[in-house]
Parts: sequence; C-alpha cells; structure tokens
Amino acid sequence: MPVYCQLCGAPNAEGRELCIRCGAKLLIVSGPAPDEDPELTEEMLILEQQELEEHILERITALEEALRRLAGATAATAERTAQVEHNLTVTHAGIEVLGHLLESHGVLSRAELADEWERSASRELVSQDLARRFRDRLPRILSQARHAGLDSFQFRRQLRVLELALLGRQPETAQEQMVELLRAAPANDELWSILGELTFETGDMEAARVAFQRVLELRGRHFETLIYLGAVLSDLGRLDEAESVLREAADLEPESFLPRFTLGALELSRGRSLEALEQLGGALDLEELPQLWHLVGICHLNLGHPGRAVVALRRAVEMAPNFEDAIYHLGLAYLRRGWSRLALDTFRQVLDLDPQRLQYQETVRLLSLERPSDLPEEAERLVEDAETALERGRPETALERLEQAAGVAPDDTALHATAALLASSLGRPRQAIRHAHAVLDAPPESSPYTAAAIVALLEALRHAGRRLAARRLAARLYASGPDNLSRGLAAYELALVEAELGTDLEAARKLAMESLTITPRELQHYPLGALGEIALKRGRFQEAIQYLEQAAETAPRPVLFRQLAVARLATGDASGAESALAAADDHPAGGLDEELLVHVHRVGSMLGGLTRRRPNNPNHSRGG
Repeated sequence: MPVYCQLCGAPNAEGRELCIRCGAKLLIVSGPAPDEDPELTEEMLILEQQELEEHILERITALEEALRRLAGATAATAERTAQVEHNLTVTHAGIEVLGHLLESHGVLSRAELADEWERSASRELVSQDLARRFRDRLPRILSQARHAGLDSFQFRRQLRVLELALLGRQPETAQEQMVELLRAAPANDELWSILGELTFETGDMEAARVAFQRVLELRGRHFETLIYLGAVLSDLGRLDEAESVLREAADLEPESFLPRFTLGALELSRGRSLEALEQLGGALDLEELPQLWHLVGICHLNLGHPGRAVVALRRAVEMAPNFEDAIYHLGLAYLRRGWSRLALDTFRQVLDLDPQRLQYQETVRLLSLERPSDLPEEAERLVEDAETALERGRPETALERLEQAAGVAPDDTALHATAALLASSLGRPRQAIRHAHAVLDAPPESSPYTAAAIVALLEALRHAGRRLAARRLAARLYASGPDNLSRGLAAYELALVEAELGTDLEAARKLAMESLTITPRELQHYPLGALGEIALKRGRFQEAIQYLEQAAETAPRPVLFRQLAVARLATGDASGAESALAAADDHPAGGLDEELLVHVHRVGSMLGGLTRRRPNNPNHSRGG
C-alpha cells in the first residue's frame, strides 16, 4: 500500500521514511488494515490526504502569521530600546559636560551634582510610588465611601486633589487633604493606610504611628501594616512594642524576609546578639543583602567569634565595596583574629573614606541653646519643628524646616548659621554655602556666628571635593579673619585641606601648629587631631600617637581613637590598637560644631546679649 507525502502528495512505497520526491519526513496516518475494511479505496485515501494537507496548511499559515506579528513586535521593541539607549547616551553626555563646566567654573562639583540628582530622583520615585499605590486603592476607597453614603462630588474632588498633590511632590498639601477626607470618612482604612505611608516617607513618625494603629483597628491583623508599625515604633524608641508587633507579623507570614530582618536589627540594638543572630540567619536563608551580612558580622563580634565575623563582613564588603561601617568592623574582626597587617590596611581604608567628616549629630545647633528675641511667630513654629525632628533623628526634615524659617526671617543670622552647619554635615554643600554667605555678608554685629559660618563653608567646600576653592578661602580667612577663633578654625581647615591634597605635608603641619596656638583651649583637640593625622600620613607613628593621645584625652571622639588604633597597630601594638577601638565604640561622636556652640554663646553674651538663653519658665513669652 503506498504512503502519500503530506507536503507534495507523491506516493511512496510502504516502509520509506522520507518522500522520494521532496525528501520530507513521511507522516503515517493510522487506520484499519485493508483486510479489516474491504470498502477502503485509493480515492478515499486521496480524499483523506487532501483534508490532511488543508489542515496542515492552515496550521502552518497561522504559525507564520503569529511569527510575523512577533517579529514585528520584536523589531519595534528593539527600535524603541535603541532610541531610549540613544537618548540616555545623549543625556549622560550632556550631564557630563554640564558637570565639567560647573566644576571648572567653581560653581558646583560633580559629586554634588550627582548627589542632588540622586536625591531628586529618589524623591520623585517615592512620590510616584505613593501616587501609584493611591490609584491602586482608589476603587476600594470609593467602594467604602459608597457603602457609607459618602460618595459625593466633593469627596471625589478632594480625592483628585490628593492624587495631584502626591504626583506633584507636595506632601504637606497631600497630608492636609487626607486629614480632611478622614474627617468625612473616619472608618476608611485605605485612607488611613495611605496617610501612614505618606507620613512614614516624610519622617513624621508619630503621625504614622497613629495612622497605622488606626488601620489595624479597622482592618484587623494585616502583615504590611504590622511591618510599617514595627519600623515606626522602633524609630520612636518604643522597642518592646516594636518587638511585639514584628513578632505578630512574623507569625502571620513565617516565610517572609522583612519581619526576621527587622527583628534581628531590633534585637541587636538591644544588646541581644544571640537572639539577633537567630533572626538574621533566618532572613539570610530567604535573601542576601550587604546590610544583613554586616549585622551578622557584628553579632559574631559581640559573641566573640572573630573568624565567623570575618566571613560575614567580607561578604558584606564584596557586595558593597564602599560600605564604610562594614569595612570598619571587618578591620576590627581582623584585629581580634590576630591578623594585624590586614587590620591596618582595612582601617586605613576607613580613614580614607571618612577623613574627619562631621556628622549631623555633631552639628552646631545654635537655637537649641539660644533663640533670637524677635523671631516671627511662623518662624518660631518652624524652628520648634526643626528641633523636634533633630531630637527624633530626622536631620533632613530639620534642615527643611530651618530653611523655611530662614525664608520667613531672612535677616536672622542665627537661623542661617544653624542651617549652614546642618547642611554641611548632611553633605549639602550648595545649601551650606548659601547660608554661610548669608552670615558672612551680614553686618558686623553678626560676629558671634562668623566662626560657625566659616566652619560650615570650609567643611562644605572640602567635602564637595572643591579643595582648591577651600584652600583659597581658608588662606584668605586665615590671613584676615575677624577674630582669633575664626583665624584658628580657618588654619585648622586649611591644614586638613593641605593634608588631603598631600602636596605639602610640612606646610599642613605648620598650619595645624598655628591653629593650636590661637584656637581656644576647649577646641585645641581639633588641631591636635589634625597633627596626628598629618603624622600618620608622613609615617611618623610615634609622633601621631603622642598627638592623638593628647586629643583623645581632652575629647574622646571615635575618629581620634580610630586614628590612634592605626598608629598603634603600625608600631606593632595590637592590644593597644584593640583598646583604642573599644574606646571608640564606648564614646559617642562629639564634634567641633557642638563645642563651637558653647563658645559662640559665651562670646555672644559678652558682646551685649545679641542672643539670649531660652527661658526655662514655660510661661515666659518667647517674643519678649
């Protein structure tokens, strides 16, 4: 019986695998044997073959059409991807040119431009994410409003205003709209949830706590809300409540990463390293993060397992090479393991990453001790908000409020000085420079704040990478400063600039010595620390130890102890280095700006009470 080819229709002898005419693989169609069906004829086989061919052709045509559409879509996607890549390349080139021009003209450093760009992009992404989450929940918000009889035109209009405020990065307007909506619909748990997320993102933790607790009251146990609430309570220092909430979240979703990670960090902050390690180990089974490995390493250090700490911290640094805290703790683990050379190299890397940078906790807060007597009421309120934000560890919010207060009272040098120092410590050079100039350009009676402005200005320039500009300005202020304090601090900053440039360490040493002779006694540990740092760079480790020990004895700051550890380690004193590192961990970070505040207040009082101590009596009016 012949076998017909399904493609060309040619008859083939039984038993062939390939068509004799076209070479295609033959398709065998099963059917009754000829002796079982005497009615089967060659015409019937031809008819069946034709039907089979039509069916196969239809399938092939459909597949060809699908492939054609897929090819078209792929080509269009590739074209759009190429266009996006072209646009990104052009944009990147433009930004590179702009950064180069701004840096070459001394307007803005590339690092500052990148930081501002990153911050702006981060704010935009947060705003878009909040708006997206709001749109996703809008149907349920309206559904709850309809069931409560509140779905009015005014209600929908307010929802639209809220969405536009979220998209337009107007968190205050958005929060006001949500408060208005919740007055009309107090049982709408989705609105409470959006309010909690917004206030969490803006740093208003107390408002976030109230909102998330209200969500739980209305909705019952809800995993995401419990995670948010646990983070908020932890930030507010209510650790027992935070632990209870996070454990409840972990019970709801035992295989989730977030509760374990947050609980581990919470246990570690409470000094319970073994319990923390248990939670963090469970989190590692679910996801790897450099921050997670860092916390695991700290747990092992606290438990006396330096070898295990080295493994964990090495992994953290591999994943994030500029993770400063992980690098520091890795050096500490090396030291405790007895690997002094590795420890020395690691600590040097830390010092290169953080050369005496002032942290926001160390910022001069002139207003925390003294307040101008004629501050407008609105500025008073903004300053109080700034102080509250600083107390709660939210320096970004504090700076925003201080800048708003300075806008309300533009002639108040105390506000500008405080904002300048805070901006400098947060790595906002442009804002620091603007506020510092507002102080330095003010009339002579603002002299109590001049030193603060000088420190903020020079720190901002130095840490923005504009060392040559900082050198020129510091040299001018050192040569013609208005008073010894300003000249001494300018000499100190100039010495640090010269040390960082590394071109003339002897000149840097002389400047630090000059600063030591004219700086007030209570601030002399700063030039002593600079002398120690310069001696370290020159490889004079015994000299560095002498200066750093004197500085640390006067002011036990972590950066001084860490430099002292490097110097001792370089001389082979491993136990002395470990002792210095332990002292660094035991002492809080102080700073030039905190101590400068006391001096500024003293000078201001002697110069005729330009500012006054905030009254202790709560009934005392602030304006008088």
